[in-house]
Amino acid sequence: MRRLAGPKLSRGGGMTARILTPEELALLTLIQDELVPAHGDLPAAGALGAALTVDAYLAERPQLRRSVLTALRAVEAAAGQTPFAELDAEGRVGILRQVENDDPEAFSELVKQTYNAYYTRPDVQASLGIDGPPQPLGFKLPAFDESRLARVRAMGKLWRDA
Repeated sequence: MRRLAGPKLSRGGGMTARILTPEELALLTLIQDELVPAHGDLPAAGALGAALTVDAYLAERPQLRRSVLTALRAVEAAAGQTPFAELDAEGRVGILRQVENDDPEAFSELVKQTYNAYYTRPDVQASLGIDGPPQPLGFKLPAFDESRLARVRAMGKLWRDA
């Protein structure tokens, strides 16, 4: 399987955060690496630049900002004196579980945006064996067994004409 590449960042150009500060972007990247860790040939969400994608979502959808920023602040607060980046994996997961319990709505939005940013990438979908969207042709369905409707058809008309 081919190796997936993250975003290309360059000085004076390339992808830059529009809503999140560099510190928030770094924190979100660490959180995303815990939410969607590397598995087999698939890198972790943070390693693929999902934080920049979420930042772009937040720039386009202001209604999402509050929840995601609330979740980021809750993670910082729950970590206390020890920066989230300095915690081991078990400590990070513990903090994330605490935030999920304390503010499930904000945490859920952060998770949803992370999943959207990661799993909508064409290279991730290809690595998962998803060739493309099911439309316009849809998924192939097995032939329908019309005999399964026999009992309903035998009941006759159960409504009256209007």
